[in-house]
Amino acid sequence: MTAMTYVADLGQGQTLAIENAETQTVITWETKSAGQQQSQQMSLSLGRWSASPIVFKVSSGFILQVEANQRSYYVRLQANSISLLSEVPLMLGSHEIPLRNIAVSSRKVPEMKPLEPLRMGNMSMQMEPMQMSMGEMKMSMATSSSAIARYCRNCGREVGEHDRFCAQCGAKLN
Repeated sequence: MTAMTYVADLGQGQTLAIENAETQTVITWETKSAGQQQSQQMSLSLGRWSASPIVFKVSSGFILQVEANQRSYYVRLQANSISLLSEVPLMLGSHEIPLRNIAVSSRKVPEMKPLEPLRMGNMSMQMEPMQMSMGEMKMSMATSSSAIARYCRNCGREVGEHDRFCAQCGAKLN
């Protein structure tokens, strides 16, 4: 068989793409929901496929069966992880999920947008630069090794590098 890609809709915003290029099998599992996107990928050297892959829905997730090098390989997709199984899994009560063959063999995962600042009540968080504030308390990750923020152990307010007492509560600083 030549290089090919199969795609399956697993339901609940989940898609699975299985690609065989030369001897590599690339498995991409994506989950999309409101405001969230996750993607896991695994690449395995199984050899050229001798049959089309098969996806099964089982009680604990999904099982992918790949036929290559006169052998069956089984991959478990469960709880946001992909793992190659060392033995044939028990698949009682499973049902097959339809796969569709797509012509393009170089499927790319769409680029994810940066996370927007999160706000809930008086709390806000952002990633670049990493910062969090809640009421009077503010925390941020230093952008250089010389900029290390200090906070009062008593009230949590940020204090200056040379402060001996907290300006908020008067507690002695170490």
